[in-house]
Amino acid sequence: MKWSYKTILGLLVAGFVSTSCDKQSFVDINKDPDALSTVPPENQLLNATISLHSQDFEAYYDTYRRIMPWMQYNTGPNGNELAFTSNVDNFSQRYGRFYNGVGNVLYDLEKLVERLPEAEQPRYVHMIRMARVLRSYYAFYVSDIYGSIPYSDAFLARYGGTLTPKYDTQQELFNKLDADLKEAVTVLKTTQSVAQINPAAYDQYYAGSATKWVKAANALRLKIATRLIKRDAAKARTIAQEVLATPADLMTSNADGWVFVGRFDFTSGGNWNPDGFRASKPLVDFMWNTKDPRLDAFFTPNRYSQTNIDALIAAGQLPAGTKENARRYVGSFTSPDEAQTATNRRAFYTPRTVTVAGQQVSVDTLSNIQPRLFQPAFNSGNGVGDGLSYLPVITYADFCFMRAELAARTITTESAKDWYEAGVRSSITWFDEVAKGSKIENYTALTAGEIDAYLARPEVAFNSAKAIEQIASQAYINYFNKVNEGWAVWKRTGFPNSTSVLALPDMRSNGAVLGLPRRAPLGLLNTTDPNYTNKKSAYDAMAAITGWGRDPQDATGRVWWDQQ
Repeated sequence: MKWSYKTILGLLVAGFVSTSCDKQSFVDINKDPDALSTVPPENQLLNATISLHSQDFEAYYDTYRRIMPWMQYNTGPNGNELAFTSNVDNFSQRYGRFYNGVGNVLYDLEKLVERLPEAEQPRYVHMIRMARVLRSYYAFYVSDIYGSIPYSDAFLARYGGTLTPKYDTQQELFNKLDADLKEAVTVLKTTQSVAQINPAAYDQYYAGSATKWVKAANALRLKIATRLIKRDAAKARTIAQEVLATPADLMTSNADGWVFVGRFDFTSGGNWNPDGFRASKPLVDFMWNTKDPRLDAFFTPNRYSQTNIDALIAAGQLPAGTKENARRYVGSFTSPDEAQTATNRRAFYTPRTVTVAGQQVSVDTLSNIQPRLFQPAFNSGNGVGDGLSYLPVITYADFCFMRAELAARTITTESAKDWYEAGVRSSITWFDEVAKGSKIENYTALTAGEIDAYLARPEVAFNSAKAIEQIASQAYINYFNKVNEGWAVWKRTGFPNSTSVLALPDMRSNGAVLGLPRRAPLGLLNTTDPNYTNKKSAYDAMAAITGWGRDPQDATGRVWWDQQ
């Protein structure tokens, strides 16, 4: 049987698992190479960026219903169900998007440049490197939970390459991505012989600034280094020292952060809707006890306002004289056994109902995650929101915490304390900016002295004896709206855990401690797959990895970088 490019592309999109159909339809240029000549290359940078961040099914499944509850950022409306960690249906969404919407589109950008008149091609040298940095990030993001993926040969089919791409191992891929990023930094720093095309209207991150793309590329190199710490410490050290050797090429403030900022309606679809997901008790308790200024950016107050309490008193549901509690941030039990006890169900999961100003109101004891942090257009009952959508790739706080950890592990000679505190400060100020920009309701803007007071708290003040624990715990908080990285921090460091300064309890179901997923489950091999031989070879190689798991579908197994 002869297999067409479109057939192979479809099989790559299906990848290791079956994923939900992407509702966004792509124009023919992403399928027909003959149509590419009519498209300006810069359009593809914008197309790939929008495709990368517009994954509403990833928000629906991977973020709200998988990684966030696994990592105790949220729970369902009634707490976590008994076997919730075994539910990996429709996870993960990112794999298919890489081959149909991001990676292929960015590769096409380079091919489009090759089709331009020879005199025009030198004007795109910087843009090509920007595209490679973005493609490297997404390849890293996909491999992060899959391991081996087709990469080196993946986008060549319609340009005369193979229809059966081999799989790069994760080690090979990380080495290639690091080399590509290093080359991109060198080229982006080099003044070209001709003026470069201005991609400002197509670059949604940095408006075409080569200097800031250099900083983004170096931040990504540092992130790859953190993944290599337990697998190739020498390589991690080399990357870190190379990256940090030139301060002018590094992020220095929140303004350097690699963040997509869109209109309120960019995330307005129903799959982005985070309504009803509970704040987690462990995180709320820690943030409340430490007076964390980010608390009201992350979570909503419960419904026990004095107005609602007075209505409940009038309805005979509360005793006269009941007053509003000073603490209205209350989290949901993350351990299924705790959430299911009769006492806790009555106290925390049984709202009262009352009529207030002619409207029936459910007066709820628990807080939810802040809806407008994830969907600025969310209608809270006071109208549709019109704030901005903030979708981070690597923020400056992220960069600071990476430097703090590398210093604490003596991979670098920097001050772990200084970078830890810089991470906390930049995280708090960034979420203050996001909360105001997203127009989060019930948010109180950051005031002078709050960060210093927070850093002075005994649970937060840097303690060199607990450096990794504290850095990981604060990074975990910082990743509240970038939960894949919170998951990665836990896998890499073991923190937070049940005994750490930010304590995440063991989650038990009928008394048994639940095992948590660590990677994406892979689909079964099919001998009718035209790329069966390469896929089987990749599976066999991954099966030899220590801790890989019982079988390809064992999500509690480990990819190459995730080692004890």
